[in-house]
Amino acid sequence: MLDKNKLCGAIAGAGLTHHELAKRIGISKNTLSNKVNGKGCFDTEQIDRICDVLGIEDVTIKANIFLSKSSHNRDDHAS
Repeated sequence: MLDKNKLCGAIAGAGLTHHELAKRIGISKNTLSNKVNGKGCFDTEQIDRICDVLGIEDVTIKANIFLSKSSHNRDDHAS
């Protein structure tokens, strides 16, 4: 599952907004927002584009963001 906090940190660390990232990877801001918030999943092509834009090359970092064992999405803890 996606680690929302790590992805958002990487986006901020790259000096981008979610809107700017969405434009650069070719999806709408709403689609990006939905996927970041657990209402869908990024496909491998989108993950590769996100990592290219954010300058993430280390496969361990990619895995920690996109294949996290537990999600940090707030809604996952609701009953």
